Amino acid sequence: MIDPVPDRTLADCAERFGFSRSAMQQLWAAVVEGGGDMAMFDHPEFAGPGQWMRGGLILITEPGNQVLKNRIDAACNTLSRVMRESWDVNTSDHRRIHAGARGWDTVRVEREVWWPHHLGEPDATGEQNAMAYAYFAAPRRLAVRRAERVSLYDTGDHHITGLAQSQQQQAGEMVFTSQLGEVALADMVAVATPAASDPEPATEPTPGAGSSSAEILDALERLGQLQRQGVLTEAEFAAKKQELLARL
Repeated sequence: MIDPVPDRTLADCAERFGFSRSAMQQLWAAVVEGGGDMAMFDHPEFAGPGQWMRGGLILITEPGNQVLKNRIDAACNTLSRVMRESWDVNTSDHRRIHAGARGWDTVRVEREVWWPHHLGEPDATGEQNAMAYAYFAAPRRLAVRRAERVSLYDTGDHHITGLAQSQQQQAGEMVFTSQLGEVALADMVAVATPAASDPEPATEPTPGAGSSSAEILDALERLGQLQRQGVLTEAEFAAKKQELLARL
């Protein structure tokens, strides 16, 4: 039996990420089946079968369709967070240790939080060309970090799901995708800029043998960040990713 999710949550996700209610219901079932850490799905709106893993790994039958991958990834992350934050340990077959844990059977794993703390947990994050972004749906804010400087923007009616397809092949100003189409960072209204926190040094994550699934997922997420920053080549990222996945 698939655990229920509030209809309003599915409706909000369907509207935000541009999918139908039936597609979101299947995705929710897949996220629940994967314990909130992974999902195997198969739906026409997702271009058929695919896989998602919390930490940045997503595979679909259209690998070049970065926009679709961004939308699915953002939807899975949102449903995973709903599951981890609202699960009732007394009625669920899954073990809930901490709402901030990266896995169902582990302790809380801290990650770098460079955006203003009052914004809470981001609905979408990413990095490219030494720039990082974090989108927050409820306050309609987009935080962007360049080096040690953090800027904040009002996203208006745009629900940001990721970087635009055209952005993947060129440097320069960021262009994002939303349910309304593409929107350039330059077209957003800048708001009060918070003080930037000191960034963590970029080091390659190397969890030891016997590491928990959560530590491996955390390492995968950090590897993806290093690859997007250019610290790791695609070949190095693929080799390390396979090494980590073999430990799950």
